[in-house]
Amino acid sequence: MRFYFDMDGVITNFDSMLPNSAAFNHPSESLDEAGRAAKKQFWLTVEQNPDFWRDMPMIQNADYMLSVAHEYGEIFILSKTPGAKHFASGQNYVNFVANEKRKWIKIHLSQFFDEQHVIICDGNKGELIQPTHNDILIDDRNENITGWEKHNGRGILFTNVIDAINKIKTL
Repeated sequence: MRFYFDMDGVITNFDSMLPNSAAFNHPSESLDEAGRAAKKQFWLTVEQNPDFWRDMPMIQNADYMLSVAHEYGEIFILSKTPGAKHFASGQNYVNFVANEKRKWIKIHLSQFFDEQHVIICDGNKGELIQPTHNDILIDDRNENITGWEKHNGRGILFTNVIDAINKIKTL
C-alpha cells in the first residue's frame, strides 16, 4: 500500500497562520463577491510574508500518524501549491512555495521522507499520480479525495490525527 499525505491542513496547521483564514484555502465557488475580495487579500498577505511557509507549525502528533502509516506501507507527501493566479508574482511565487515546502519537510520530517517521496504539484493529484486501489490519499479537502477516487485510488478525508490513524489501521 502507498499512502499520500497532503501537507497543508494534514501535516501542517495552515489555518493557524492567519486569524480567521480557514475558508481562504478552499474553493471560491461558495464565496460571494466580498468573500472573493477577502480571499484575494489573504493570498496577497501570504505572499508578503516570506516566512509564512517555513514557519507553519506541524499538526500535533502528525509525526505519529506518519509512523503508523509507514508500518502499513510506503509513505509520500503529495502537496499542491496554490495557483499562480492568486499571487502578484505569479508562477515565481508558486515555485518559491514549492521550494519552501520541501525545506520544511527536510527540517521537520527528514526521518520519513527523502526527495523521491516528496511530490509538490500544481495540478490535479489523481491525474498526476494515476492511483490504483492500493494508493490512499489522506487530504483535508473533499474535492481532492473525490478527484483521487475518480482515478481509482482510495481516500481518507482528514479531520484529525486520531481518526486518520484509525482509518489507516482498518484498510
